[in-house]
Amino acid sequence: MTPSNEKRQSLLIVLMIMLVLSACSGLTQSDKPVVTSWWLEPYISTAQAAPAEPSVTVALTIKAVPGLDSDQILTLSSDAQLKPYSGARWVDHAPELLASLLGRSMEADGRFEVLTERSGWGAEDCKLQLELREFFADLNSAGNTTRVRLALDGRYQCGSAPAVEIRSAEQSVVNEERMSVIVATFQQAMNQVTKDILEQL
Repeated sequence: MTPSNEKRQSLLIVLMIMLVLSACSGLTQSDKPVVTSWWLEPYISTAQAAPAEPSVTVALTIKAVPGLDSDQILTLSSDAQLKPYSGARWVDHAPELLASLLGRSMEADGRFEVLTERSGWGAEDCKLQLELREFFADLNSAGNTTRVRLALDGRYQCGSAPAVEIRSAEQSVVNEERMSVIVATFQQAMNQVTKDILEQL
């Protein structure tokens, strides 16, 4: 084999190795952004008294206005565009997430046993029906997060007694443009809304 043929053969081998390596790297790399799932905790009051009577069984439902039934962490721009943060999601769709948080907070309060659509309804004493009207972060004209907004409206009814209107809304300022800070602000808003609702029941 002549030196020129050896060079050609060596070059061909190198090219084939590079082709195989680039094909393999395509299996482990993706152009899609990494998606991070974010978690919220139920609100647990630090000053809970033991219930004086047996707990009330409550059927809890939360529905969302159009656009908010999503597992994406949403923003509302100054020109009314509702869109998600890139690569950031809640661990479940907003109505299911908030029903779980509020239900666990109600049970921790000691006065309630909560039934949800997932756990199955039965012979409940009362119904708490809520609509999620706000659950997003506001953006200013520069595209920076300024605050988060959370609002729940609905009614609470036990047996044939008149229904009680339930309303709670919170706006919490975001101090830093980082996803962990934004999620912590959502947690702060959720804690306040849950506290308000527990005081109205």
